[in-house]
Amino acid sequence: VVAAVVFFVVYSVEAAPTVQEIVSLARQQLSLPTEVSQGEMTVHRGETVTRACSFVMGRLWDEAAQTEAVRIDFKTAINSVGDSSLYSDQRYLLKRTAQAAATQWLYLPALRRVRIVPFQPDDPLLQSHMLFYDLTPILDFEDYRFRLLDADEQAPVIEGTPVDATRPTPYQSIIFSLQKRGATYIVTTTHAVKNGKEKTARFSAFREIAPGYFRPGRVEISEVDGRT
Repeated sequence: VVAAVVFFVVYSVEAAPTVQEIVSLARQQLSLPTEVSQGEMTVHRGETVTRACSFVMGRLWDEAAQTEAVRIDFKTAINSVGDSSLYSDQRYLLKRTAQAAATQWLYLPALRRVRIVPFQPDDPLLQSHMLFYDLTPILDFEDYRFRLLDADEQAPVIEGTPVDATRPTPYQSIIFSLQKRGATYIVTTTHAVKNGKEKTARFSAFREIAPGYFRPGRVEISEVDGRT
């Protein structure tokens, strides 16, 4: 009598993340309750520098209220290229609650007054290629319906189209290229279509500002007429 013994080996295969899981992780790593950053912004039209300024930006995120608040203070040289000792200060405050357009305030230093400014999603920030809409990336994710274009787990590519016409988005579509960092995902490039024109943003020189939270040290936004 010959007895046959059969062994079954079961391999555990981890399923690739879904598009919603990727979006959730990318959004979550942006959601620090408080952060402050500073830097410089230079605006080019063609090869000409039209504005150069320094800025300080503070961000608050209230998870319970789903509210994102951003304050950004600019100091711009009067002659726009940094050679003057005279500067113009401009300060903005945005506050956005889920599924609603932001409320926007502008501080007028000469008058020492704060004015509520009607929020337009496609308004440029100081005539740059960045929009005021771009300052609230956590809630911006909620404006889109996503699908996977490339399911590479380490470097997925997803496309977002507006959920509906009531959302305050200036983009007809936007493509996100992401990279996996540890247990999360960071956005490295976006390609957006706005009024039929393409706009590309590249994020680089990332550093970890808190465990699991990464921020770019450089952002370059380019359109057909120039870059910021």
